[in-house]
Amino acid sequence: MLSVNLGDDKIKIVDGKMSGGKIIVNKCYEIETKVGAMESGNIKDLMAFSQVLQDCINSGGIKNTTLSYVLDNPRVIFREMNVPSVSRDKVKLIVANEIFSDTKMANNTLDYIVEGTFKNEEGKKRARITVTYVSNDAIDSLHTAATELGMRPTVLDVSPNAISKLVEKICKSSRDMRDQTFVLLDYKDSFISLYVFDGGQRRFSKNSTLYVGNGKDNNYLLGELTSNINTVIRFYESRSGKNVSSIFITGNIEGLDDELLQGLAESLNLMISHLPIPSFVKGVDIFDFNKYSGAIGAFLRR
Repeated sequence: MLSVNLGDDKIKIVDGKMSGGKIIVNKCYEIETKVGAMESGNIKDLMAFSQVLQDCINSGGIKNTTLSYVLDNPRVIFREMNVPSVSRDKVKLIVANEIFSDTKMANNTLDYIVEGTFKNEEGKKRARITVTYVSNDAIDSLHTAATELGMRPTVLDVSPNAISKLVEKICKSSRDMRDQTFVLLDYKDSFISLYVFDGGQRRFSKNSTLYVGNGKDNNYLLGELTSNINTVIRFYESRSGKNVSSIFITGNIEGLDDELLQGLAESLNLMISHLPIPSFVKGVDIFDFNKYSGAIGAFLRR
């Protein structure tokens, strides 16, 4: 299977498979997205996008025909909601009525996952869900691009969900991580995604755009990262009463040098480390595991 992580700036492809409960990575590729081909996760120029995908497949000698897409940009909707614990069709209707106008509802495909259930103060059963939606035009364009290249698209995922699946599975195999309350920093070139994991489950997530004109401006980047992470930590600790004990980083970790990471650890007064490679992922080193973590997480199913 190919897992294709779609960013506005870069497309990352992992050629691999699931075997015996493990993700086996054969090859990883990254290619620049042609200017104007994509915007906010939507294909703006189908021909240009298809050509980029074709170039990447050809350069890697990829022969897989099954393909999964992962949308990876800061405008991807990944929203937590509390709703009555009712049938799936009724939940979708409740969510759609809250999020969409009638016109917008017809133009988008909505999906959700149940994170857990609880009883409110009145004793009524509620469900905690995470919702995402993608425009029908985007889905049609992605399907067309794949089929025109002779591939069979089977899954459309979003990066926050793919990352969450991966980290939650890591926590299941690591008691140390499962017992912690920690923040995961998913670092991209132009934005960051921050997640709080508590008891092995994702509890909160937030995207923030980075305005770094000079990639070597460590002082500015350090200030931005410190401010964003502190905001998330304060919010979660005040809401939950739990203390965040550490920070893990994933994504483009090579863009965060040792000096910056040391400064970040000192500013936050927390231990910082790369997201570790779990025993169920084979065929990559620590840098490629984190660089392609979103695409790797898409191999997992809830």
